[in-house]
Amino acid sequence: MTNTQKMVRLNLDLSPELNQILDELANKIGTNKSDVLRQAITLMQIMVTAKEETKKLGVTEANQLIVNEIILSSEQQPKPHTSEAFLETFGTWEDTRTAEEIVDEIYSSRTISDRNNYSL
Repeated sequence: MTNTQKMVRLNLDLSPELNQILDELANKIGTNKSDVLRQAITLMQIMVTAKEETKKLGVTEANQLIVNEIILSSEQQPKPHTSEAFLETFGTWEDTRTAEEIVDEIYSSRTISDRNNYSL
């Protein structure tokens, strides 16, 4: 990444175990946590794109034999942003009654209880 590109600061909450894994990965590849996360995001992007194109992603040995296939389960598939999902629930209210008729129906459906014998 070039120095001329503006960076976005991101705060992230991790469990101590995940933070330790992040530290270990950064040490193994000789970089920092931010670079590890950037590379992980790039790998995830490749995996999601492959899944969308009905391709498979795997880890091969030197002889090109696939030893591990990486599967993006349906539970891990990208979900719409929560605000987008929330907004999808909105719609216009459709009713042939006027507002006054709806209010009248609400008031008329109320009942009054005269049970005063409460016990604990």
